[in-house]
Order: sequence, then structure tokens, then C-alpha cells
Amino acid sequence: MSFVISKKQYLAPSEPRIQYEPMLFSAEGLDTRKIDVRFGHPLYTYVSEIVYVRCVADTSRLFPVIPDGCMALVFNCRGEDVSAYVCGTIDEVRKIEIEPEEYFVFIRFLPGVGYSLINENIGRITDNSMPVETAVTGGSQMLSILERETQLVERVRLISKVIRVNLINEPDKYLVRYCTEKIFSTHGNIKIEELAEETGFTARHIGKMFEKCVGISPKLFSQIMRLQISMNRIREDKEKLLVDIAVDSGFFDHAHMNRMYRKLVHCSSGEFRKNEFANLDFDRIDDYISVS
Repeated sequence: MSFVISKKQYLAPSEPRIQYEPMLFSAEGLDTRKIDVRFGHPLYTYVSEIVYVRCVADTSRLFPVIPDGCMALVFNCRGEDVSAYVCGTIDEVRKIEIEPEEYFVFIRFLPGVGYSLINENIGRITDNSMPVETAVTGGSQMLSILERETQLVERVRLISKVIRVNLINEPDKYLVRYCTEKIFSTHGNIKIEELAEETGFTARHIGKMFEKCVGISPKLFSQIMRLQISMNRIREDKEKLLVDIAVDSGFFDHAHMNRMYRKLVHCSSGEFRKNEFANLDFDRIDDYISVS
């Protein structure tokens, strides 16, 4: 299957790129790396990151997927078998089991971006996953590109062009961008009523916009942003007291942070500092990709 993309369609957006890179976790036996998304890339201002994960061990490995407020397109290659899925925003940790030599590519959109790709008859995909060929505009083209015998980086770039062409004008784009950036910059400590006053929209409208574009409520999005900020700080400063990290990350206190950790990632902040996710009980965690 071939397709043509005009120079006008290919031009990179002129607006600034939002600097939001969710925490990336791996495990022993997994080759995990980011695919470069620099200025000029078709999705430069649309994605938080593009990640490649391959199992290089002799046995399968479990890969944790952490709540980050992002919708993702996930491409999977196992030998000659290829598949692709759209995965909605998740509200707690999920898992992916990767077999030897199998690999995944994750195109993770910025929070609130990408929802216009979902076909209208699909409905909400929060905490759900669906095959791209039925759920996403241009999904069949993406899958055919994935099957080509070319270098992975080139295939990802071609898929990115298809995504860029099919991203229609999203009417709430600038409102959702303003609100998500404001929540992130305030460490999740801004009320929806304050966002309403600043933007001139009602709190009800902003809540409905979040449900439609981000897939979760502003409150849950704020909790996820505090989680992401605190995990970064725990990783960066091994000596700082967890109570101080909690307050700096927007939590009321250490107990408040621990409650959020147990809710979203099934461990305490102390366990995360000591082992990250090495000791998670994956038997109690749902699959990130589960298509009935």
C-alpha cells in the first residue's frame, strides 16, 4: 500500500514543544531506548516521546507501564508477526510481558493530544486497548509500514507522517494544552475552579474537556503529575528525605504521597526508592494491552 504526503502536510509545527517526558522504566534483560524526536520530526510538538523496548534475555521479561496521562500507539513485532494497538490513558500501573527477541515501539502522545485519531464509533478508550486497524484513522497504513523490511527508525518516521496527516484540527487543543501545562507547572496544586477563572470557561466544561481529550478527570491528572514529579526527584536525589520530596512534589505530607503511590503504582514511596518496581506483584497487575 502506498500513500503520498505533500510538503505542506509534512512541515513540522511552528509552536513550541512541551517539555514533558514521563518516567521510563525497564528491567534486566530489556534493551530500552528512546527514538530521537527533534525539530523537523512530524510529531515534534505532539508526542512526549517514542520508546523502543526489546527483550534480549533468554526468557520473557515483564515491563511496567506507569500512569502518565498519555495516550499511546503501540507497535509489536514478534518474528514475522506484527500488530499495533491504541492504548488509552491508564489510572494505575499496568504490565507488558515481552518474549525473547520480541520488541515494542511506543508512540506516547502528550496529555490531551491524539484523541482525534480515534474513530468516532469507538468511544472512550481509557484503561483499554484496541487494534489500530479498526480504531484509528490511518491504522491500516501504519500496520502495512510496520511490515516493511526497512530500518526501524525509517518505519517509525513513516508511521509518524501518517499520524501527522490524520491529526485533524482539535477544537479544544489550546484549552487542554493550557490546563495540562498549568497543572504540571503547579505540581498538581491548582483547583479546577482556578482553571475556570483563568480561562473563562466553566469548571463543568473543563471537566468534560478532560474526559474527552485526556481520558481522565482533572483531579486524577493532577495526582498522576505529582506521582511523576516525585518519582523523578526520588531517582535524582538518593539522600533527600521522602517527607521533603513529598512536600516539594505537591503532596501534603509523606503519608499523602504514600497513599497516592499505593493507589497508582501498588507500592510505597520507600519501596520505590529501594527497589523501584523490581518487587511488584505482577500477578495482581492487569495487562496494558488486552484485546478481547
